[in-house]
Amino acid sequence: MTYIHQNPQRRGLVADFRLWPYSSYDALRGGKQTRLKRDDVLAWFTNRQVFEHIHAQPVRDVWLAPLVLEDF
Repeated sequence: MTYIHQNPQRRGLVADFRLWPYSSYDALRGGKQTRLKRDDVLAWFTNRQVFEHIHAQPVRDVWLAPLVLEDF
């Protein structure tokens, strides 16, 4: 999930992923009503503070390498 939220920044589409208007990041960390299962998602990270802390860390390509398929 962190990769998905940070991807627009990693690809140079925006200077800060928190400003990308098409992201669920704000809806997940905010207090406004949403259709997202915010409490369930935040529980994956323990709480909102940990969610924000983990998202503040850069995603390392070495973590993603095992998830990338070379060929189908």
